[in-house]
Amino acid sequence: METIPTTQSQPLNSLTSANPSLPNLRFGDSGDAVRVLQRLLLNNRYAVKVDGVFGALTETAVKAFQNQRNLNADGLVGPRTWRELT
Repeated sequence: METIPTTQSQPLNSLTSANPSLPNLRFGDSGDAVRVLQRLLLNNRYAVKVDGVFGALTETAVKAFQNQRNLNADGLVGPRTWRELT
């Protein structure tokens, strides 16, 4: 499990610009793209654990973010959700 630093060692915009075509993500996915998602959610003040696993806590945060941004709150992270996050 990755610990959450109090100061980020890498700006979020460099994370997303390094990954210009971020994949669609959903519950059960894992990996670096999920870590990017979790860091972006943290930056938007959603309490998630940056562990690279798209679990229940991440899904709940994604749905809340989507609802706040008037997106379809389905918990799926596609192009529209990525665009709003970045």
